[in-house]
Amino acid sequence: MNLLKFIQKFPTEEKCLKSFVKYRLERGVTCAKCEKKTIHYFVKAQKRFECKICKKRTSYKSGTMMEKSKIGIQVWFMLIHLMTSITKSMSALEVSKQLDMRYDTIWYAMHKIRCAMGKRDAKYKLDGTVELDDAFFVAVDLDRDSDEQLKRGRGSQRTAKVLVMVESEKVSKKQMIQKYGKASRHNKGRKMGFVKMVVMEDLSSPEINYEAKNALKSSVSIIADDWRGYRGLPKVVKKVTQTVTPPEKAMEHLPWVHTVISNAKKMTLGVHHSVGKQYLQNYLNEFVWKINRRHFASDPFERAMCMAVDEYWN
Repeated sequence: MNLLKFIQKFPTEEKCLKSFVKYRLERGVTCAKCEKKTIHYFVKAQKRFECKICKKRTSYKSGTMMEKSKIGIQVWFMLIHLMTSITKSMSALEVSKQLDMRYDTIWYAMHKIRCAMGKRDAKYKLDGTVELDDAFFVAVDLDRDSDEQLKRGRGSQRTAKVLVMVESEKVSKKQMIQKYGKASRHNKGRKMGFVKMVVMEDLSSPEINYEAKNALKSSVSIIADDWRGYRGLPKVVKKVTQTVTPPEKAMEHLPWVHTVISNAKKMTLGVHHSVGKQYLQNYLNEFVWKINRRHFASDPFERAMCMAVDEYWN
């Protein structure tokens, strides 16, 4: 949905509220007293849902990403549209200018949306052949003592460890020619599927195994480099192929995982400039949510609205 269509569809607060109520009724409203989804009616005068069984009334935002928020529903719709209608990311400062609202308010609301995006993607596991690698993102440790001496390398306080997993299936020469053409320099010999990115405290074998078990199906075949932290992965997946890879050959061995890492770093540094370690996962949630839906035929705004009414934000 482009900007013009969005304005035509949601011109007022009333139109947005009517549409939001429709989304909620379609997805089902959970009654706090009955503790399950029941038939609800919307009481327009009070802007509340009423349970048909016990007659308990709840706020129209209750149980959603927007719960306890004082932001108007139209602003929420605009914010979700801005975040989902473009493939790149937008800074909270830019969005606050566009919506003429306080920076802190918009920043907080955008992180609620990013948390919901992460919860939605966490419901699915990767399958098939998966490229796996770790990356170090420049991030600010907001809890670090300013007098503490900065370290270098893997233990640096200015970097955050991220485990990256990308579905990657081989593509035949015929399929490559059909998709890219003979002379295309973008041929990687593999087709990228869905992606997961997880911020890690450390890259030890137990931690990697724990995250891999949550993110991957047991039938997965992993392609990785020779990092010792990956040597325990055969305990949680079907097959692991580790290869000693020189830096200059990294794009040949793990083409898509390095492409994803590169693009994610450009997003964090180019758009947001300075990202706190505590919030890096949220920024990566948005990045991954958009990648995973890049080929979906349905409107990303509609998908985001389903997510907004299904996922509580914290």
